[in-house]
Amino acid sequence: MWTFGRAAASIGVCLAMGGCTSLYHIHDPQTGVITAGELPYFLKSIRCEVVTFYQIERERRKEYLKIYKTRPEEAFDRYAHFDIDPFLYGTFFLELKVTDTGGLGSGTAFDYKRVLSATSTELTHVGPTASAQDTYDLIWSFLMKQNAQLASDTTAAPGPAPYERGCYRGTPADLIELEALAENKYPDRAAYKRIIVDASKPLAAWLRDNAILIAANNLTPAMPSESAEPAQMTYTFSVQVTGGVEAKYSLTSSRWTPAAVHASASGQQFSNLGIYINGPNAVLANGAKSGSAGYAPKTPPLGSKDNPIFTAPSPGGEKSQEFPGGAGAGGRRTGGGPRTNGFIVAPVPVFPPSPTPTQ
Repeated sequence: MWTFGRAAASIGVCLAMGGCTSLYHIHDPQTGVITAGELPYFLKSIRCEVVTFYQIERERRKEYLKIYKTRPEEAFDRYAHFDIDPFLYGTFFLELKVTDTGGLGSGTAFDYKRVLSATSTELTHVGPTASAQDTYDLIWSFLMKQNAQLASDTTAAPGPAPYERGCYRGTPADLIELEALAENKYPDRAAYKRIIVDASKPLAAWLRDNAILIAANNLTPAMPSESAEPAQMTYTFSVQVTGGVEAKYSLTSSRWTPAAVHASASGQQFSNLGIYINGPNAVLANGAKSGSAGYAPKTPPLGSKDNPIFTAPSPGGEKSQEFPGGAGAGGRRTGGGPRTNGFIVAPVPVFPPSPTPTQ
């Protein structure tokens, strides 16, 4: 006779499938789309593409400043750029994630039939389910000085370049040659594997084109009050690959109607790359999101020599507090103007990289 004791035993077998779910047994995230052996070369590719972009923007800025006062339209058309702050760090991070899933699905069922008499039949149904999901995440963060220069390699050896070599063979002589390298017009000089966007354009050239677009609201000839200053460029690229297997078994007899087992297992590989490029006021842009950035000059602390407190009797007899100079709320002068240096009102919170939510 089928009893619930046997059903409990079946459920126990199902749960045993998750026995490998333990922090003592870890799936290395570097077995996904990018393997551990590829990582040093991939990280070099990111570094070289970004540093190439840094150097292009610095050279374009130099050429822009030479003619923008006399020929502003030509300066923008030929040398539009994103103003990268050479005294700030840039950063990029790489996230690798693996998610493994397995278990018994809802199609698992044990239907046991027992004939009691010519007119009655007893049917016992048990449908156990069990599942286990393991997620392993790796996040590496890197700092890059935004005044970084390309390191040349004069060795012209054929074949794939070793990891130790610089980004290019030979030092670019001017902006024209530098942009040609970014466009991969001299593929034999690249000592790293190029990262291609839309199967046509190297990443460094793609970043340069985006810098031209973002500069349109700042460098084009217009009134300063209409300017929207580019502060930060952020790019995130994600690749997700999922694969799995499903198995079903079913047995039908005079006693079992039916006994069926439905099991499945899947694995998800996730790779995420983020790049942050900072302009002079990147910290102000982040502070503005929380209302912590201002542009008008700071007022000295209330009660100090430069900002004394004046009191005068009010019509009701109480004393009222006034601020000198006709200042607005908080004693801060209004209308600081677009050329006033910004400042941070309160510390900007810093958040470490966090794992991407499981899809």
